[in-house]
Amino acid sequence: MPLKYFTCQRGKVLISECLNNCPDRCMSLPKLYSISDQRIWNGKASTTMLMNPTRMEYLKITRDYSVNPKQRAYAIFGTYQHHRLDIVAKKLKELESEKKLENETNSGILDLLEPDEKNIGKWKLVDYKFWGAYAVKKMYDKTTYEYNHNSLQLNDYRIKVEPLGFPISRMLWEITIRDGNTKTMNEYELDDPMPTIECERMDDDSVIDYFYQKNELLLNALKTNTLPPLCDFEERWNGRRCKGSLCEIHEFCPEGRKINRLD
Repeated sequence: MPLKYFTCQRGKVLISECLNNCPDRCMSLPKLYSISDQRIWNGKASTTMLMNPTRMEYLKITRDYSVNPKQRAYAIFGTYQHHRLDIVAKKLKELESEKKLENETNSGILDLLEPDEKNIGKWKLVDYKFWGAYAVKKMYDKTTYEYNHNSLQLNDYRIKVEPLGFPISRMLWEITIRDGNTKTMNEYELDDPMPTIECERMDDDSVIDYFYQKNELLLNALKTNTLPPLCDFEERWNGRRCKGSLCEIHEFCPEGRKINRLD
């Protein structure tokens, strides 16, 4: 099921029709193919899926939903950045790039493992991010939901990769601020357009339990065909995420339909 339609000047159009038969495309084929690319559900969740609200992921798996290609502009930039950095990393033999990881609960792909120049014999786990200034400002405060939530991802990767012979000394978010060197960045008192923020090590059992519980919720919902509970308030970005394109499956969610006045 999942992503099946583009919403554009022609209305709701099958992606296959857009790519093969559209007489007036809104952008080039490479961009449209990139935007339409998606992870096909194979019965096993990824780390990023389990970090997302369970209801959101359930609906993305079980409903044929649509996106407006032009509202995925930042996703294209983020994907391109990962691709270019992966090409460079693979030319440097001492680095591990786009490494696939898996355990019995979930799978994931870490961006980069690099020997730690400050801790010989150990590795830095680096995660590339393409974020707005507001999100970056929140990450500097280690008490925020955003910081703690994103920490789960890197710690999940660390727990998976250390048994493979990569003792991790540091975990880092290497960020490109998408509105860097702009008025917005100055408003949030940020002076570095490409900052690096260190991620703190979390308790292993807590991380493992988080992903196990989220995985059980998703699998049980799929097995019983039951809509999961409403996303937590913080997962909904204090309610902002339910509005319009910020949640691509809002038309299938009772809360999303109410907030967007679709009923």
